[in-house]
Amino acid sequence: MSSLFAALTALDKTAWRHAFLLALSSWLSFVIATVLGVEHAYWAAMPVWVLAQATRGLVFERAFYRLVGTGAGALIGLLIISFSPTPWQPVWMALAVFCSIGLLHSLHGVRSYMALMLGITIAVVVMPALLYFEDGMQLAWARVQCTLIGVSVTTLITGFGTPKSARDEFYLKVRTLAVDAAETALLLLTSQNPKQWQQKLSQIHLDLSALEAQTVSMAAGSVDGHKRNAYVEALLFATLETVAAAQHLHYQIQRGMVISPAALQQLEDVVQRFKVGQALEPIRRQAPERYPDKVSLARLRRALGQVARAEAALFAESYPWWRKGVSVRRFEPARNWVLARRAALIAGGAALTSSLAVYFTQNVAFELAATGICIFSMILGSMPRPQAFIRFVMTGACIGAVVAAFYRIGLQPYFITPVAVCISIIPFVVLAGIGRVIPSIANYALDAIMCFLIVSQLGGPVASIDVVLQGASALIAGVVLTCGAYKLLTQHSDKWARFLIGEMIKTVQSILSSAQAQPVGQWRARMARHILRLSQWMGADTPTGSLGLFNLGYGLIAWQRLSAAAKNSNFDHSVVLSALADFAHHPDHSQQVLLRVAAQLDDATLADALYDMADALVEAKPVLLFWQQTPGQ
Repeated sequence: MSSLFAALTALDKTAWRHAFLLALSSWLSFVIATVLGVEHAYWAAMPVWVLAQATRGLVFERAFYRLVGTGAGALIGLLIISFSPTPWQPVWMALAVFCSIGLLHSLHGVRSYMALMLGITIAVVVMPALLYFEDGMQLAWARVQCTLIGVSVTTLITGFGTPKSARDEFYLKVRTLAVDAAETALLLLTSQNPKQWQQKLSQIHLDLSALEAQTVSMAAGSVDGHKRNAYVEALLFATLETVAAAQHLHYQIQRGMVISPAALQQLEDVVQRFKVGQALEPIRRQAPERYPDKVSLARLRRALGQVARAEAALFAESYPWWRKGVSVRRFEPARNWVLARRAALIAGGAALTSSLAVYFTQNVAFELAATGICIFSMILGSMPRPQAFIRFVMTGACIGAVVAAFYRIGLQPYFITPVAVCISIIPFVVLAGIGRVIPSIANYALDAIMCFLIVSQLGGPVASIDVVLQGASALIAGVVLTCGAYKLLTQHSDKWARFLIGEMIKTVQSILSSAQAQPVGQWRARMARHILRLSQWMGADTPTGSLGLFNLGYGLIAWQRLSAAAKNSNFDHSVVLSALADFAHHPDHSQQVLLRVAAQLDDATLADALYDMADALVEAKPVLLFWQQTPGQ
């Protein structure tokens, strides 16, 4: 209690204002729907709680996609209840929910919210029709009306009262990260002390994953912001490529190769010019006659070239709509098909079983539980880490359902008229608004107010105590079952991290199984996405060595191209393939074989490629050891 009081006293004027706008938007939406005679007017009070975001652009985009998703979902729901026999309606609804959640994970950014609302609306329209078939059309139209009212009120009151996104500050953070990467690259080429650069490298991974995760939300609501996202991603991609190339060069220098003082001076100049915002000049080639054992700076030069181009385009006042002359090498699109299948199967299965239970029992309490199961299975399925939110959902749902039961038993019989009902909900939306602006309880407050609105059936007829308790307990049971399913069936942190590392290993192994050298661009984009996904999943606990797998893939592609060009070589390339066949389980053995084979080669270029791969295996060993801890591997 004392901590809650401390949180209340810590709220500033902006937070209190935001809480007031949330409560006002929700209450006013309900009042308007009630005055217009819309059935189930409490649905109009819901949009504000999920549409309210930290920035104005996010509010507007989510409002738009909520309208589109709700409209499409209502139409599909009407088609299901109008043209399908009642026994088949649960099947078609479950199939539609399955497709909606699958679509959600294939859409990028705020657009995925449209797919979520599509599935939720289909369930909300079809589920009551299993009990009241003749009211299906009316329920669907009421759902659309409530959404229109709630979105409109939220946009006008909360949306324009929400601050714009700080895109300029965000772009500066991205630029600062690129500067840090250039400094770390210089440190990798000059320092022999790993402690000096390992910490900086880990921080770059953390900052990179955090900034990439904010890219879409920072651009929301702005055409200019969405267009510049290409350059944000290009700059982040080049940042990762810069440190990977520098780490590759670091190991080459460790084994005796040299970098010219002139090249180091040029790199220092690049860092200094980058710090003060001056245009970057390309690093010139080293003189081979003066440094016969020199490292190749080609990869680092290309990475810094993309840094320069992306940075210039990102901060340009105007730029060509077709991005003429600007390289935008980017990460592979963030689509996780494994997570999509899993979430779609859970949500679709939950929709099918719960709707069949409603159809065969014809029980009103079961209908409320089924609605909760459908809604929360889709909400949890839309999250990349649903198990992290289970405690918020379960606790919030229980609080909301219990409070709603007390409302229906203790207040609803005495607040019957529309005016009285509108007055009676004021304390609840005010408390929810305050809860949403207190960081420690914000997630609990969201689920609590949503479940309160569903269970309370505001504006509905007075119900007996038995009916009220059945409805509240049914919703709680449905939410608990849904959360339990996600707890059992979805990935845990380390297990999923090893799966992601396994995907990285498969991406490297795809080069080994390919008869010809793969296109570097496509492979690099996929591997960079895997590295980013691992960092975003594990955060500060991410094992080191992912750049080693990145560099191993580069070395394999380089070796394939060099060996294909060396037509007169009598070298048996199957030896290398055999050595790397099981590199993930036995990196030390693979490294020793590569070193032994490289020492026997007469072709210095091919030997260097093998040495590079051996170095990459040493670099990748920590992440491979982490992956090997998987049971059954």
